[in-house]
Amino acid sequence: MKRFLAMASLLAGLCAPVWGSAAELKGITTADAIAIHEVVQSQLDALANDDAAGAFELATPEKRMLIGSPDNFLRLMKEQYNPIYRHQRVIFSRPEVVNGDAVQIVRVTDSESRVWLAIFWMQQEEDSSWKIDGCQLLETTTVSI
Repeated sequence: MKRFLAMASLLAGLCAPVWGSAAELKGITTADAIAIHEVVQSQLDALANDDAAGAFELATPEKRMLIGSPDNFLRLMKEQYNPIYRHQRVIFSRPEVVNGDAVQIVRVTDSESRVWLAIFWMQQEEDSSWKIDGCQLLETTTVSI
C-alpha cells in the first residue's frame, strides 16, 4: 500500500521540471542526485551488455540475497523487465523522496518504440553509496517516434 501511495504521488509530480535546485529535490542533495543517476545508468549499461554480475552488484544486499545470483537476476530482467533490458532510449527525471523513499523515474523507450516509466526504488547504504532496491515498470500509451 505504501508503494501504491508513493506511485500515485510520483505520477502526479511527473509534470515538474526535470532538474531543479537541491532544495527542490526534497532531501536529496545534488551529489546524491548525481550518484543515484550514475547507479541507475550503470545498471542499464550493464544490462545492455549482458553483464549480469555488474548489474546484480548495483542492487541492495537484501535484493541480491532474495534473487540469489547474477544469472537469476539477468533471467528476471529478460522475463519481467524486458523494456529495461533491451531499451532504445532513456530519459531521467530528477530523483525524489516520496513517503520517505528515494526514487528515480526513468522514461524508457523499448525496442518496439513503446514508452514505459521505470520507477527505481533507491537505498543509501551505510557507506553512503546508493543501490537499487527494486523497480516498478509501468507501460504508458505513448509511442516514441
